[in-house]
Amino acid sequence: MKTLLTIVIASGLAAGSAFAQNGNPCPGEKEYQLNIIGVAKGKTPEMTGNNGHRIFVNLTGKSVINMTGDTDSVTAGLQCGDNFLVTDANATGTSNPATLLVPCTNVNATSTDPGVCFDVYATALGTAGNVNVDVVCTFDGTVAGTDIDAGTCETGNIDFSLSKNGKPVQVPITDYMRASGCFDANSNLTCDAGEKTFNNIWIFNLEALVSYYWDYDNAGQRVSQIRFCASTNCGEFGVVPGA
Repeated sequence: MKTLLTIVIASGLAAGSAFAQNGNPCPGEKEYQLNIIGVAKGKTPEMTGNNGHRIFVNLTGKSVINMTGDTDSVTAGLQCGDNFLVTDANATGTSNPATLLVPCTNVNATSTDPGVCFDVYATALGTAGNVNVDVVCTFDGTVAGTDIDAGTCETGNIDFSLSKNGKPVQVPITDYMRASGCFDANSNLTCDAGEKTFNNIWIFNLEALVSYYWDYDNAGQRVSQIRFCASTNCGEFGVVPGA
């Protein structure tokens, strides 16, 4: 079932003052901050490889924000890096996705360590507007029963919603970036007794992840702030009972 999150933002505050008031919402160290900025006119300059901490989206209508841990999509397999990086900041236009590279650790059926992970928070800033975010992800056939911990990756549904209603409030969205399921040893698309399971894994660690993106449907939201925080709860492995 899809989960609806309402993220409230400040009435009458400019984005700059809201940034200052928020400070660091992480329980520990803040690893990275991304600002998603709505603009009324599509961007035309080249915005690949400029390593900014912002992504531009359409102020009205849909934009796509891709996220991946794979530093080299040409090379087969998951090539993980250690840093956050906006490799394409421009999600404006009708068919122009932005891309955020995130740290990952290659996790597959032979792994003994769940790898890196982060706790993630979203805060809507500005004075008006709202946005619906549909989280979409796909996996290859090496895993089964796999989805984001917050629900499903089906398209055409709202996973979380940001809207103006008071002062800025940070809301946890970690479960939209974690996954649980099993490694499908016998390739029958089910989690059978004795097969290895994974629970609450940073979704970008999974070698089986084919794609992950946010379908960002904006109705005037000018600034959404996403913070990635250091975490010590990176999930665990298990075994389907009954073997």
